[in-house]
Order: sequence, then C-alpha cells, then structure tokens
Amino acid sequence: MEQSKDVVVLEYQTAQGPGTDPYWTGTVEGHKKKFIRVIIGLVLPQLDRQFAAVIVLGELYRSFQPMDWTGLAAAVGSWPEVQGALLQFCRDLKPDHIITESQETRQTLWRIPEISTGPALTYEAPKYATTEVGRQNVQAMLDEDRLHVGHLLDVMDHEPDQANKALQCAVNWAIDFTALYRQGQKKRGPLEYKRVFGTEGL
Repeated sequence: MEQSKDVVVLEYQTAQGPGTDPYWTGTVEGHKKKFIRVIIGLVLPQLDRQFAAVIVLGELYRSFQPMDWTGLAAAVGSWPEVQGALLQFCRDLKPDHIITESQETRQTLWRIPEISTGPALTYEAPKYATTEVGRQNVQAMLDEDRLHVGHLLDVMDHEPDQANKALQCAVNWAIDFTALYRQGQKKRGPLEYKRVFGTEGL
C-alpha cells in the first residue's frame, strides 16, 4: 500500500452559538489552515488486480469567496489496507462526509462499525462524477488554483485511475452540495458553477 507520509491531525471546533460555524484547524505543508468542512472520496476495486483509493480534502473557511480545497491525505492499495488507512484518517482528520462512487460501496461502509456509528455521513457521488464532465470540473479547479493536491501525487500516481476517481467523487459532490455558512447565512449554489463549465442540462 502507498499512503501519504506527512501526518496531518486536525482539531475540530464546535459552533460557539447561534450564527457561528463549526470548523477544523490544522497545519498542512507548514501552513496553519482553517476548514469549513472535511470530506473523503473513496472508490473500491471493480476489476481483478485493481486497487482501492481514498483521498481526504479540506475546504478552506472563506464564506464570500469560491470554494478552495486542500489535499490532506491519500492512500491506495488493497481494500483491507485502504480500509485501515480510512479508519486512521477518520480518527486524525475527523471528516464530516465520506463520498463513494456507488451505492454498493456506501453499503460496504455501513458494515464497518467505526464508520456506521461514527460522526461522518456517507453519500454516493453524482453519477457524472467519474465521467468526462466530472474530470473537467476537477481540472477546472486545478487550473484556477482552487484545488491543491500536488503534494499527494506521489501516492496517487501508484494507481492514477482509481485515485483520480476518488478525487472526482469528492470534488463533484462538493460542487453539487456546497458548504452552508451560518455566519451570514450564506450558501454558494452549484448551478452558477455548472453554467461556467458548460455542464448545465447534463
């Protein structure tokens, strides 16, 4: 198995009262960061000799600007190996959502006690997430310098197809379901974002 070597540990701060937001803080690549949410993208093997892949992303806390994501951890390997990494990431990074490529994978997670009884909610990624449309959405965010995963490529490149699918699942779900900021009651809608990339109606 290949797993990101730099261990990131996040602290979770609950909302301090009405109109305030919960958030995560931690040091990533030597920089102190604050996140409004932390999500995991996960794909399981569909073919023989194919690896599972998991990637963890944190969305920077900035309510009046476009979303900006930072890679926190990644792992590729056999499903038993990646399951162990997934549980470690859940302990260290305290994600609030786990996004899977299929309902079957989501049901697999329900059979893991640490996941089924933990705080992270599981969701299936949009159907378009692993298509060319989903890939283009990810590429657009990379081109705009709003997705930072270069420090995870040494892991992702060991199984690029699966790792990229995990990334696409997470990013495209985040586009469809944007963060809700209680402070200012602002929610960024996904429709305008989709029009920018020509995916409306797909």
